[in-house]
Amino acid sequence: MDLAYITATKIIEMFIILLVGAGAYKAGIADEETGSRLTRVLLNIISPCVILLSYQIDFDKERLYGLAVTAILSFASFVIAIAVSKIAVSKKTGTDMAVERMSIVYSNCGFIGIPLIDGILGGEGVFYMTAYLTVFNLFVWSHGIMLMSGKSESVKKTVRSLINPSNAAIILGVFLFLTGIQLPEIIREPVGLIGGMNTPAAMLISGINLAQSDFLGGLKNKRTYIVSLSKLIVIPALTLLLLLAAGADRSISITILTAAACPSGAMGTMFALQYKRNSQYASNLLTITTALSLITIPAIMAAASGIL
Repeated sequence: MDLAYITATKIIEMFIILLVGAGAYKAGIADEETGSRLTRVLLNIISPCVILLSYQIDFDKERLYGLAVTAILSFASFVIAIAVSKIAVSKKTGTDMAVERMSIVYSNCGFIGIPLIDGILGGEGVFYMTAYLTVFNLFVWSHGIMLMSGKSESVKKTVRSLINPSNAAIILGVFLFLTGIQLPEIIREPVGLIGGMNTPAAMLISGINLAQSDFLGGLKNKRTYIVSLSKLIVIPALTLLLLLAAGADRSISITILTAAACPSGAMGTMFALQYKRNSQYASNLLTITTALSLITIPAIMAAASGIL
């Protein structure tokens, strides 16, 4: 089946769930606390289960090699994203420079990327996505912190920040993959059922956030379009060129391109709150790029389907 068609179908399915989340907030069924608590459940329980299960496949040297290639190309894609952010957002931008650069570099590859690639490629895509997520975490907890705080963090603090359930699931998953150990069915089944909630939970959260934001107000800010163009078009296009030049495996290329094409991530808002930046602006950028990605992701995949 055509890559663009599959992507568009998954995006529409996810968008419908997003609208349900927005409707629940407007109807008073869900509130800000609901979104916050569900986010913690998603990050600390559901997503790690998805990651762990993606490694429950037979050991294969080619897959291990593919994981390493994915990590290297993901690293290169982040270097490109950081360069784009510096060109698109100059130091003269003012107090919102850090928020805009953060929104350009770091995508919602966990919330949207995992369920999307799971729908496109299945477990193989999630398997390779974990390599991208590992590189993402290394960058966001080092470069991201320095960007938003305006200063370098100690190595000890950076390492401590990397200790989280998703990274723990990656480490455990890699160990099980390398040793060939399979989880017993009585454990695998519950983990699979929990992991199956990933897409609905992620989209419900996105819908709740969308309903809370000043979407129309954000559209009046011309800087929003510069950030959105950089995040949703320029970076995926340059990433596609990188992947074509590298001649990477199709599954690896689709995984990295999907992650790079995702809208701005929630980390921007969380870091803005933590480091007393403009969190409302960060939230608006997240919401607007998420809405626009419903068009841009299928468009990027359509452009890539004939050449990957």
